[in-house]
Amino acid sequence: MDLVIIDDEPKIRNGLSHMLARHIAWNVVATFEDAISALEYLDDHHVDVIITDIKMPEMNGLEMIARLREKNLETYVIIISGYGNFQFAQQAIELGVFRYMLKPTNPRELIQVLEKVEELRQKKEDDLTEEKVEVGNLLVMKAVEYIEKNYACKISVKDIASHLYVTPNYLSNLFKQHTGENISTYITDYRLKKSRDYLKRPEYSIAEIAELIGIGNARYFSNIFKKKYGQTPSEYRNKMN
Repeated sequence: MDLVIIDDEPKIRNGLSHMLARHIAWNVVATFEDAISALEYLDDHHVDVIITDIKMPEMNGLEMIARLREKNLETYVIIISGYGNFQFAQQAIELGVFRYMLKPTNPRELIQVLEKVEELRQKKEDDLTEEKVEVGNLLVMKAVEYIEKNYACKISVKDIASHLYVTPNYLSNLFKQHTGENISTYITDYRLKKSRDYLKRPEYSIAEIAELIGIGNARYFSNIFKKKYGQTPSEYRNKMN
């Protein structure tokens, strides 16, 4: 995860940077001696964690955090301060600071705090992935329902996507991802499956069945039926009877 360190004491900045850089999964992307420079950087760069002091020239750490929160920046913030001031701590809580730590910093404690941040970030990512899968499953189910209700009509991926308020490309990729099958192939296969039910009923001609399943062209229907099942619709019907 990417971290930024903000402290007006070079010894602390460098010490923290070197200590955290030893962790293979953590990357100190920038260090700053003042909050204003840090804000300018954070306007254009996303980071996962900000480690900051409070007392700094021109703008203090709490003011900087307040500015970041105005932009809905949900970065984890850890304050490391030499001031055990209750008012500072209260403001930090109100600003959603993850942890308020006092100087001199216990390296082991800081590492434990960052490991907890990493754990929470992973959980958020897992939850988001799970949510995307659930949404994807729901859309695929809705697409299947649409096909089952409308297979007798001339339907396309574009029609189904429009019905579900998504783009055709998105729906196609999602359907393939969740079923392992192209949506157009699924439509054809479903129609052929329904055609076998109609073929059991002699009152329907092959041409009529082609119309009933939304294919229309009897010759094309016969060709794809044979390709799928290894026999023509007529041969299938004769065997059934």
